[in-house]
Amino acid sequence: MANALRRRVLVSFASFASFAVGALVACASTSTSTPATDAGADASVELPPLGGSRPLTYIRTPDAWDGKKPLPLILLIHGYGAGGLAQAAYFGISNLVDEKQVILIAPDGTFDSGGRRFWNAVDTCCDFGKKNPDDVKYLTGLVDEVMARYPVDKKRVYVIGHSNGGAMTMRLACDAPERFAAAFELAGPFWSDPESRCNPSSPLALRVVHGTEDEAVPYGGGTLDAGASPGAQRIATFFAKKNGCGDTPAVASPIDIEPNLAGLETKVSRYAGCKSGADVELWAIEKGGHLPAISATFRNAVWDFFSQHTR
Repeated sequence: MANALRRRVLVSFASFASFAVGALVACASTSTSTPATDAGADASVELPPLGGSRPLTYIRTPDAWDGKKPLPLILLIHGYGAGGLAQAAYFGISNLVDEKQVILIAPDGTFDSGGRRFWNAVDTCCDFGKKNPDDVKYLTGLVDEVMARYPVDKKRVYVIGHSNGGAMTMRLACDAPERFAAAFELAGPFWSDPESRCNPSSPLALRVVHGTEDEAVPYGGGTLDAGASPGAQRIATFFAKKNGCGDTPAVASPIDIEPNLAGLETKVSRYAGCKSGADVELWAIEKGGHLPAISATFRNAVWDFFSQHTR
């Protein structure tokens, strides 16, 4: 079934690629990355690249930052076939760097045999060629490197991802929840058998966002690669149980986060009573697809969720 998933993901990738080209052209006239050197260090001293053999090429720090005050760190994980810069352009998360005074890193996955970058996240996505890179080790190690080189507020480290990156975000919530204060995932598949594969050592606040008409990663779940990915509702319920939340989520008033859909299209469900304030939310974008339009409202929703949580 890997080929079926790959076909669906590649259709979405083609749409994303067409968007990303325009976004990257728009970004070309401005500086979108910061050299991976010590903040305030002697520029003549050449430091080894962050990320080792898979160097980090996209890191942003606030323009007005003195390089001394510890800042929150956001780890942005791209979708299948994309890359850190393209994902940053799609989400527009770089706007938060100066607005909210944060450090942003957007690493790149491994190239598969088709020349597309991927993350070895879960059995349903997206190591199609069975290369088996240890991306949990890579990403947590990268966060460690950034914290060693920059003054990062260790209580405010966040992770966000889309599609394959959403799957990787949830993988980190399973395997390394203690490293983050909150996680935000959009349209990600998950382990086919999460009960046996995901046993987090501590609770982690998570917002699950998914379009109800997503054809690449169906909202209600479906067969992808090695098995059937659970639907968005089951994913939210699973993490709510792991976090010790109440059984029944409270349904909030619908909101508008997708500018291409009319009205208040997004239904919000929140699980309360979670351990350590690690609440879980499900945002269902009615009639939304795999690549929803991203607006300032979406970006603000990301930061609002993150800013409510510290480790």
